Amino acid sequence: MRNKIAIIMMAILLVMPSLTVLAEPEQQPELELEEGQYYTLYDEEDNVLLRTGIIIHVGDKFVDHNNIQYLVHKVDAENFKAWAKKIEESEPSKPSFAEFAQLEGADERRIGLYYTHSGESYVPTEGYAQTDKRRGGIYKVGGVLAATLEEFDIEVIDSQRTHFPYSGSYRRSRRTAIEIIGRDVDAIFDVHRDATPPQAYLEEIDGEQITQILIVVGRQNPAQAVNEEFAWQLKSVADENIPDLVKGIFYARGSYNQDLHPRALLLEIGAHTNKREDAERGAALFADVISQTLYGEFEAPNTTLDLESDDVDGDDADDDDALPPTVQSTENHGGTGSGGLLKGFLTVILLTVIGGGGYLLISVGDTREIERKLRGFFTKEFANTLKGKNSKKPKE
Repeated sequence: MRNKIAIIMMAILLVMPSLTVLAEPEQQPELELEEGQYYTLYDEEDNVLLRTGIIIHVGDKFVDHNNIQYLVHKVDAENFKAWAKKIEESEPSKPSFAEFAQLEGADERRIGLYYTHSGESYVPTEGYAQTDKRRGGIYKVGGVLAATLEEFDIEVIDSQRTHFPYSGSYRRSRRTAIEIIGRDVDAIFDVHRDATPPQAYLEEIDGEQITQILIVVGRQNPAQAVNEEFAWQLKSVADENIPDLVKGIFYARGSYNQDLHPRALLLEIGAHTNKREDAERGAALFADVISQTLYGEFEAPNTTLDLESDDVDGDDADDDDALPPTVQSTENHGGTGSGGLLKGFLTVILLTVIGGGGYLLISVGDTREIERKLRGFFTKEFANTLKGKNSKKPKE
């Protein structure tokens, strides 16, 4: 009997690391406030930096339209207010637009879109902010994003699946994201709209009224570094070509299923108080940004397309300067590979040995007595095991 118990305990120890590593990242019970509520983020002089329906926590970060980074250090949860300090010491240099002629590894020309909060809508257009019964207006905004991407000869997997109800929607949408990623997409976007007053996102570009876009990076996410890199690349291209389109980058608590892909981001396209048509215009402009960032399709010297034409003519085949610039690889090195499993296994075994040894020492109180008990246990158990094997009758 004790032999069986020992085998069962060992099996549990072997399985535990795998379950720990392969389990879905824990999502926060509430990532956003109820409809009509929003946080206001202030700097140290009480200037408004951001308004958003995303729940703000200490440790969150915000990159504003000027690429100034702020770290949240104080939150008043009762009044939905937060304060952030400017990060002085590690302000990154703004990437140049020319660096992104074509991103390394983006060669499928395929983008994925899905909608975790399937009922999100735009009150001035739909007449309601949220529904749990049918697809909200956010699908139409995503549809414009998809249609514009297709104009650039990019295949779009625009999932129409819903993930009702609101509670637990990230767990359900995770399955959708996994299915889309299984079709080899270069990037995947979870399309949302925020919940703020209309002025928070309203902007005018080239005489047209549009809503801005907030890029959200989940900071409880093993792939955060590569997701963050992609977010900065998108913002850099937008800033140089369509200033004021991207409102900023917000680093929020949670994973938002971004651990699944190195180019997985959440987009807030306008707010529920904006007209859907304004959000659609913003989405169409952002499609151009996505295309330019991933595939280098823009009118500028030394673009990928120009270089390919030169190579056909054979003029610059051996000219190193003619090669498109590359950026850091966006291969996902999140801790889900064999190395992560091995580390998890060894950690559990080590903790078990330490804990078991401590328990024996406390119970027995003498290291010599521990040695005697362990020797007796293994001698007896192995003897019983061998005896059991020898006593089995051979098959006739």
